[in-house]
Amino acid sequence: MSRPRNLVAHVISWVVAGAIIGWFVVYALLRVGGDSPNDAAAPALVGAVLGIAAGGGIVYGARRAEAAGRPIGRRRIRKADPARMSAGDREVVRFVWPTLFGAAGITALIAIALLIQWLSITAPRPLSTLLMVAWDVVVAGWMFDEGQRIREYAFEGLDALYFGCLLTMVLAAIGLSRSVVSGGQVILIVTAGVAAAALGVLSWRIAGGRFVPVAAIAGIAAAALCLIAPLVG
Repeated sequence: MSRPRNLVAHVISWVVAGAIIGWFVVYALLRVGGDSPNDAAAPALVGAVLGIAAGGGIVYGARRAEAAGRPIGRRRIRKADPARMSAGDREVVRFVWPTLFGAAGITALIAIALLIQWLSITAPRPLSTLLMVAWDVVVAGWMFDEGQRIREYAFEGLDALYFGCLLTMVLAAIGLSRSVVSGGQVILIVTAGVAAAALGVLSWRIAGGRFVPVAAIAGIAAAALCLIAPLVG
């Protein structure tokens, strides 16, 4: 059985996402300013540091607010009793955790393909590709871990992984625009989009299932944009 995540584990998951998001934002700004991919990769680590600070601060503040009875947004369901859930909700759970397991396996394979391609380069190897490999490995492990927790009806990490999937799509779109294992990047975008949509549907159901699953729709739309943008850019 998976143990409930404590504050440190929750912070770590958001810190990883914050680091990558911060790095990507600064990297994109430097690229727009005219820097080459290799020149922009190392200075963009400043953004990663800022992202780490922001991610940790946001989670810590949210936990304090929740402990004080003032949750930000919807109250997270950390552990659910399946006997108290509807048959439809249990069916969603039984769909989501295998989806995440499959997505984890595909993401790991894409990371291996990227690493093999990176090692085969005889010219100076781009650091940005190696960072993509590292992120894909992290996300693969993250998906597998969260899938196991969802299998045990623990839902505390849905939001963090959802945003991790969105970022995975964005990084894959960058790889696609640079023709870095293009076929693998397309598969990765679709895989992360399916995982994000599944997480969005599950979050929607455990929150009461009112209106429409906005997060799931947004995940699909993000995947479509990440597939289209490199083709028209």
